[in-house]
Amino acid sequence: MGLFDFFSFFARNVPPDELLTSRWTPISDGTFTDIARDYDPYKLAWRVGVGAFESWFQGLEQRLGQSLGRRLAHAAVEYEEHMMSFAGYALPSGRDSSTWSGTGQDWQTRGLGRYELLDDGEETRILVDRPASGPICSGLIAASWEKATGKRHRFVWSQTSKEALVVTLTPDNSQPPVPKPRRQDWRDEEFPAPMGELVEEMWTDLRVDSSGDWSIMNERRMFLHRDLILRFEDYCLPYLEGIQQGRDDYSWSNSDPQREIWWTAAADSMRESFIESNHHIFISKPEDWIQVARRHLSQHGLGALLSATSLDANGGIELKFRTAFHPALSGGVLLGCWERAYGRNGRLECDFSAQAVALRIRPSRAIAD
Repeated sequence: MGLFDFFSFFARNVPPDELLTSRWTPISDGTFTDIARDYDPYKLAWRVGVGAFESWFQGLEQRLGQSLGRRLAHAAVEYEEHMMSFAGYALPSGRDSSTWSGTGQDWQTRGLGRYELLDDGEETRILVDRPASGPICSGLIAASWEKATGKRHRFVWSQTSKEALVVTLTPDNSQPPVPKPRRQDWRDEEFPAPMGELVEEMWTDLRVDSSGDWSIMNERRMFLHRDLILRFEDYCLPYLEGIQQGRDDYSWSNSDPQREIWWTAAADSMRESFIESNHHIFISKPEDWIQVARRHLSQHGLGALLSATSLDANGGIELKFRTAFHPALSGGVLLGCWERAYGRNGRLECDFSAQAVALRIRPSRAIAD
């Protein structure tokens, strides 16, 4: 029995919560792996709250001084086209979206919502009920419709509430290039082991409210692959002019100034979102950072720390990762943790090496001994 055959059989014989937890496996490097994708670099995924993602996204737009919804949607189209080239789910076929069983199961286990065809004439309209993200769901539906019909389409979406959006598609004669693989700029540890006894803890209080809508600890969640975030980043780079608001206490070992702008905005938005969540962080020794990262990074799939080393007597710390989902996202959370622990602003430096991603956090202003 092949991988796709296994999932087709499995879906008919298990309840939705088991279908969900069987797809996404927490592993020892602090990430979630997608066992439905039969190609390792594209397995990593971020388990993020729907509201938390929207807050981060709005903070990113504010810091960059731009509207980014269209870029996120087009990144979602490209990402979905690339993902559909791998094994895992039956590809959508035909103009009746109710027959896209594989796509429906995929959306259900990613927590994206559900969809149905409204009209199919000169224009096609598809309703997305309970969309996790308007731009992302619109892009994914457009990619699925193009795969199902074998034709390119332009698309727009309208959303008057969080409960539903309508995607309108019209045929397009353009032929954009086939999406290429998108690799991260940092090294990950290879072949991490499953977390074993921690798997059950990662799914505490899971509730499946409806198809494509599930929550943990009363917060609706979704899974986003790293490939989507990297493509979204690339779509933003040509238009960046600098940080328009927020803080820029960040230093990255990137060679691309445009990418450094995006990383700074992404990290600072994550930092602010974490600060506003009012978590209590207690640090008495460097080793405490391992548990802090396990709670605030690993439980979301953002990575796990390999080591924590004190840099000075003022709370300065060097944190090395086994795997970082994205250094800007993980770094922003850790800077927020540091500021909650020490009650003052910090600054973040990031370096890549052949073995690890290293983050160094220090007070933003020099403190006299």
